[in-house]
Amino acid sequence: MTARSSGRGLRGVACLLALALLGAGCGDSALWARWRAERGSWRARRLVERIEINPRLAGDADWARAAAACRAVVAAFPAAVWTERARAGSPVATDVLASAGGTALLAARLDESRERPGAALEGYERVRREYRAAPAVALGAAVARARLLARLGRSDEAEGAWIAIARDYPAADPRSGTVLDAVLDAPLIVARAWRARGDVAGADSLVRAAERACLELVSAQRGRPAAPGLWSRVGEARSALGDPAGAREALRRALGDPAGVPVAPQLVLALARRALDDGPPDTALAYARWAANDFEGAVRPAALLVAASAWRAGGHADSALAVYEQVVEEGADPDAAIRARYERARLLEELGRWDQARGEYHALAGAAPTHPLAFESMVRVVRHHLERGERGLGMTEAQHALGALDALIASQQDDAVQVRAGATRVRLLLETGDDRGAGSALAALLRRYPEAPLDAGLLMSTAEAAERRPEQMDLAIEFYRAAAVRAVDPESRRRARAAADRLAGAQR
Repeated sequence: MTARSSGRGLRGVACLLALALLGAGCGDSALWARWRAERGSWRARRLVERIEINPRLAGDADWARAAAACRAVVAAFPAAVWTERARAGSPVATDVLASAGGTALLAARLDESRERPGAALEGYERVRREYRAAPAVALGAAVARARLLARLGRSDEAEGAWIAIARDYPAADPRSGTVLDAVLDAPLIVARAWRARGDVAGADSLVRAAERACLELVSAQRGRPAAPGLWSRVGEARSALGDPAGAREALRRALGDPAGVPVAPQLVLALARRALDDGPPDTALAYARWAANDFEGAVRPAALLVAASAWRAGGHADSALAVYEQVVEEGADPDAAIRARYERARLLEELGRWDQARGEYHALAGAAPTHPLAFESMVRVVRHHLERGERGLGMTEAQHALGALDALIASQQDDAVQVRAGATRVRLLLETGDDRGAGSALAALLRRYPEAPLDAGLLMSTAEAAERRPEQMDLAIEFYRAAAVRAVDPESRRRARAAADRLAGAQR
């Protein structure tokens, strides 16, 4: 079929649908509008999701086509018009508003994918403000905005956005009763940030409010799919408040709920992890064995990792090593196997069995070169030798790792891998004392990926190294300023800003 005949066919379907609606007595322009809005939104979503598979492969025409599809729907169904109709009680208008709002949200997401964070933030805020009559759309925009602010290192603004989500949206949809996970998670996200920077009282207050909200909902949700998740959040809140027994009790309540049966493997695994964090290793080991052996392998690799950690916490290193080896040999979960190999190397290093540990680190880096733990393995091998005064061995390992990183950077198209590899390169140059090279490498990385989620500690370390070199003073100021934006705790941000101001003042 030609493109022209295909187009005629689609128009024919649309005409037939319109006639069918009229013939059925619906004759209603709103129904026709809903069909067009849903169809336009579906088309825009397909174009956006096709780009999101790999944005680097999208051409200018692809971006333009997706953006135009989004704009067409938003323009054809103005938020103000359809909000007024929806508030007048028209369920069809509510559906139109949801489709148009969802497409406006897609447009903002498209800007974020194209690394236009300013435009994306404006788009998310506009959707949040203009589509309040479509709460699910407005909430989705608010959550996307909060997450993007966090990714950009704008932690104060991100926390404010999460607080607004917890304040402005109900914990459950008023019409359907569906629990809104993002609203319940919001205060817990902020509480973790506040606790990390020392505001324990403020964090505890948020956590208690989150626990109360979950407990208010859970009785009405018994036997429904949301109940286990609500009990899990209660457990998280109690753990944060220093009540490990209460946290495990909440997870057991989730497991005992009729709706807990389908998610029992995940709940038992959560109990194992909670016991590992807050309870005796033997209890963690018992839950881990239950999760590993009784659920047809659904969570077995993760449960075995918890079992190995429990053996390790109990002082049984050989048993832990054997379980790590078991995870690698079974290979059911590649990521779990990588983590097992890394943890096995760490344990061997702790036990003084360096030759075996180094072999594991090298094997990991060779088997999964783009995995974050592969990059960490490179640094650990170099650091081990340098810390023991074995500079020749350390430099040899560093040169080998830098060569591997350069080859990876040259061959990889994934931006996230490029950033991790580039950051690891900076770390290795700092480890080996090449402060000048580290500063140049980090500057190049920041220029290529200005919004990259680089670690504030790495920025500070490189800034301190650059500060020791008069010719890199401008770079030191740049790194300190970047750290002042990305650091999580206020004290680190303050120190970074003060250092940048001090150096900038000295240059005047």
